[in-house]
Amino acid sequence: MSVWGKLFSAVRGGINEAAESVADTQALRTLDQEIREADAALRKARADLAGIMATAKALSRRVDEARAKDQKDLESARAAIAAGREDLARQLADRMSRNRSDLSRDEAELQRLQASQAQMLRAVQDTETRIQTMRREVESVKANESLLKAQSAIASSHAGVNSRLGSAMESLERVKKRQEAIAGRIEAGAELQALESGSSLDRALLEAGIGGNRSSSDDVFAEILRAEPKRDELPSPASVPGIGYEPKS
Repeated sequence: MSVWGKLFSAVRGGINEAAESVADTQALRTLDQEIREADAALRKARADLAGIMATAKALSRRVDEARAKDQKDLESARAAIAAGREDLARQLADRMSRNRSDLSRDEAELQRLQASQAQMLRAVQDTETRIQTMRREVESVKANESLLKAQSAIASSHAGVNSRLGSAMESLERVKKRQEAIAGRIEAGAELQALESGSSLDRALLEAGIGGNRSSSDDVFAEILRAEPKRDELPSPASVPGIGYEPKS
């Protein structure tokens, strides 16, 4: 692939990545909007469910009251027959018939409401679970996105710091080497100066006749005289073998 082709591919890849990044950001915003709309729908569903539950409870109480009234009328009708009041028993039977018709209709409505209530309750619970799951996933994606951005920024900063530190370390090494070279030259100069100072002093001493290893005959003779013993320290001739003499008897 030519250089222009590689450059075009790189630019196209960058454009695609930028477009995907924009699309991903828009997708997250869309998800946030959908979650808000789902929350609103869930609140309405809860309100509707609460209304159905209230209606079902009221209808359930009415059904219970109707059943209790039917049981009471039945007992009263049997007591009337036992007392010989068949007319009262027939009146009670007519009322029981009407009440039972209403009771049957209320029971059917109550069953329908209870079924709808159970269905809506399951739907609300499922929706709550899905919304919570979606919200956790979106928050996780956002957190990961923020973390990746932070890591990328840190990586870029770290690379720049490493580059600057590398340059600084190289400069530091050059400064240290230059300082070592200067210190070496100063030390060598001091040693040379000491040597030169010592040589000139030795030459001055020699010229003044002080020190040195050269010895003249006068110097040697003077040394012999300094080492000659005194008169009272000289041995007697008699005590020196070959020099002394014995007196004649």
